[in-house]
Amino acid sequence: MKDFNIENSLGFIVAKTNYYMKSYFTKLIKDNELNITTEQWAILNAVYHNPGVSQTDLARACLKDKTNVTRILDLLVKKGYAARNIDLNDRRIYSVTLTELGESVLEQLINISDSANMACISDLNRDEYLELVRTLNILSISIEKLL
Repeated sequence: MKDFNIENSLGFIVAKTNYYMKSYFTKLIKDNELNITTEQWAILNAVYHNPGVSQTDLARACLKDKTNVTRILDLLVKKGYAARNIDLNDRRIYSVTLTELGESVLEQLINISDSANMACISDLNRDEYLELVRTLNILSISIEKLL
């Protein structure tokens, strides 16, 4: 049998890095006493960049299934961070927008995210960081083509 150490595999390293970064970001969110999860943050950020987005397109943009997006949006609407609006062209579709409160929370989250990212990459110089991002984007595109 071929010897394989999962700890040296790309998938494991990327998953471990994601786990640690997400855990650190969650800690910073709690330290700042914001009542939001990283999943909710991702949805808020996607809505901000795509105002009026449909729930289906939002799920696609966040790489989440529609059921999870609906559940997360229900919570964001309940907290007053987002609003669902009936699409004027198709009453079966809801477009999603941020409320003023949602924009305020998002602004705080962006600042926290910037701080978290800077701390996480502090051991890389600018060129190393740019090369890492470039390489990961190439891999992401290549792997997506395999699906």
